[in-house]
Amino acid sequence: MHRLLRYIALCLMLLCTLPAAEAQQLRIGADFTTLFDNKEYSSMGFDESWTLFSSRLTPKVGVDWAERNELRVAVDLVQDIGYHAKFLSDAHLQLYYAYRAPRLKLMAGIFPREEMRGLRSPLFFDRTYRYYNNRIGGVLARFEAAKHPGAYVEFVFDYTGMRDFNTRESFMIITSGEDVIGGFRYGYDIMVGHYAKDDNPDTDDGVVDNIFATPHIGYDLHLGGFDLTLQLGYIQSLQRDRHFEDKWLAPMGGELYVALSRWGVTLSNRLYVGENLLPHFDRYGTDLYHGKLIYRTTEGLHNTITASYGNSFFKDTVRLEGGITLEYDGIGWGTRQWLQVSIALDYGFCKKSKE
Repeated sequence: MHRLLRYIALCLMLLCTLPAAEAQQLRIGADFTTLFDNKEYSSMGFDESWTLFSSRLTPKVGVDWAERNELRVAVDLVQDIGYHAKFLSDAHLQLYYAYRAPRLKLMAGIFPREEMRGLRSPLFFDRTYRYYNNRIGGVLARFEAAKHPGAYVEFVFDYTGMRDFNTRESFMIITSGEDVIGGFRYGYDIMVGHYAKDDNPDTDDGVVDNIFATPHIGYDLHLGGFDLTLQLGYIQSLQRDRHFEDKWLAPMGGELYVALSRWGVTLSNRLYVGENLLPHFDRYGTDLYHGKLIYRTTEGLHNTITASYGNSFFKDTVRLEGGITLEYDGIGWGTRQWLQVSIALDYGFCKKSKE
């Protein structure tokens, strides 16, 4: 913790030494999230029951200049509610540069995961993973089309583990994209993962190549005040554990998502039909796979019915989300309930002119 505070102090000193420039502006702010997430999965075969209740505060400071450039330093302060062993459960640094133009975004450093538009399927990241791993360490580039609002293509490199004696090297190379014509959407997500050995000679772990490609087609319809979303996707993976098997596995499946929304209330159904998409889970667990564990099913299908509410208040500074799911993994039924409150505050001051 003391080392982290020294890093923050050093970053603040560097920000203060930036030369005065036209339209330079010092910005301060804070993000706050508290999440209650409860899983009741005792009748299911591919996940466990547990409860998460935690809060995270992210104070931040930075400089904006030349209209489109920004430099930020922030710290994620996490406290698991009900856990009294120490003052903070965890703390992590954010430090990044961003260039934001009307149709182009470039980022480098350690920045919030919410800056990425792709990989929204629960196959890639579960709600719990997104909460505790809310940062990307690497680079992001996204281009948005002018003729088709909502259309984009994105590239991300996320370096999640630097190899040492206790840590396995891991990273993800990600590309996503979508085009919108009328109410129709055509898109894809591709994630190429690498999960390698650490430097501990006593561990006997393999090197895993982990690739997912998920093209999809969807349609959005506004009817009688309701928003209807239909999306059909195909999931193809290629996975290999070079040490234990040294052969490629290619589990695949299809997914249908249907949602009906109004007044912030959404009723949805997500149906998956296919093979076990997490074949190496028993050996590497959630260190390798970060999505919902229901995709481990070997019963040929799983289904999730969700009733949720989401809305923003006070000029979009406060966001409230909550819901309940009824899930079937081919063996049994389970439920999940969550409530998340998010606050985003950002202020600019001390605007300077070129001397």
